Amino acid sequence: MSSGVPLNDHDREPWLELIRKRAEELAFDRQTMDEDSASKKEVKGVVAGCSALKKYYREILRGRLKPATESTTIPENIAPPSPATLPTYFVFINGPREVLYDRMSKRPGHFFKASMLDSQLATLEDPTGEEGVIVVSLESTTEEQIALAKLELGKLLVEYAMEAISHAGTVLGVLAKDGVVLAAEKKVTGKLLDLSASTQGGYGGSGEKIFLLNTNVIGGVAGLTADANSLVNFCRSAAQRHLLTYNEDIPVELLAQRLCDLKQGYTQYGGLRPFGVSILYAGYDPHYEFQLYHSDPSGNYSGWKATCIGANSGTAQSLLKQEYKDDILVKDAIGLVLRTMSKTMDMEFAVLTLDPTTKTPKAKIYRPHEIDALLLSEGLTKKDEDTEMKSS
Repeated sequence: MSSGVPLNDHDREPWLELIRKRAEELAFDRQTMDEDSASKKEVKGVVAGCSALKKYYREILRGRLKPATESTTIPENIAPPSPATLPTYFVFINGPREVLYDRMSKRPGHFFKASMLDSQLATLEDPTGEEGVIVVSLESTTEEQIALAKLELGKLLVEYAMEAISHAGTVLGVLAKDGVVLAAEKKVTGKLLDLSASTQGGYGGSGEKIFLLNTNVIGGVAGLTADANSLVNFCRSAAQRHLLTYNEDIPVELLAQRLCDLKQGYTQYGGLRPFGVSILYAGYDPHYEFQLYHSDPSGNYSGWKATCIGANSGTAQSLLKQEYKDDILVKDAIGLVLRTMSKTMDMEFAVLTLDPTTKTPKAKIYRPHEIDALLLSEGLTKKDEDTEMKSS
């Protein structure tokens, strides 16, 4: 380019792929990571300044496409790019040709000569509206461009987290006069899966979708399981700190607030991404009795009489609106939840009620055979999964 000759695809492809691979290497410290430290790795963000004029170039930088031209410039010890490993976003600095030309003309000695501007604009495939692209104005100050890019990036990350949850397993909650019922669709099923260890005693939940957050709060999660495990641990710690300080169980809404403060913080600080998890909280406290709350990745939360999150939540919400009654009891709420989840026979199930003797909340997280009995009592049968190899 310093000689005034524009680069072509053959020139650009090798270093576009190298940028992607080096970005992954820097983000995960692959060069210095050994087996012992792999579990402690810190994921960082990488900012690269380069021209990605064509969508084809941007797809290489996203890790989705390999260059059409064979390249030998990539070190063999670096793993191939992976789109899911390092999500990639672009900032498109858009402005009129006249402003661009004026600024380039004022850079004497720069390798990118102003006379090459038109050839670059002719190559440009406008990315406006493309997935993961943030558009800022060339005529804004650098500080304004950075501020807008950071703001829009935060919005994009929250939107992607919400989208991931919309494809997650369904979680449904119904608030009754004398308790709360939660049910969650299991994504990991099969005859060889042993849940007996994790459901022993019904205390900790099955380890995938429903968890006991405190003696008075059960949580149902939809989204990324690894993120959910981290948030569950946060909730349990917050509940125990409250118990230690005030000698009483944490109120349900306060626990939701504490977690949402954490979630919201992860949407606004650099180098962090939102938690890809929505949570239903089924809880009890002496002041407001039984309650049902929902929180999303943005840090918002709200109270509900009955709600559903995850895949097919719209259909479930419609059924709940038709059949829910304000004076519903737990025994009827169980039937309503099972009928609403009737297409999902593999589920986790929990009920929070009040012990009639001690007047304290009692959480019951059902084991698989107990769920089967509930389904049979509602006239719903569970089909056995065929895991045997079938010969053609």
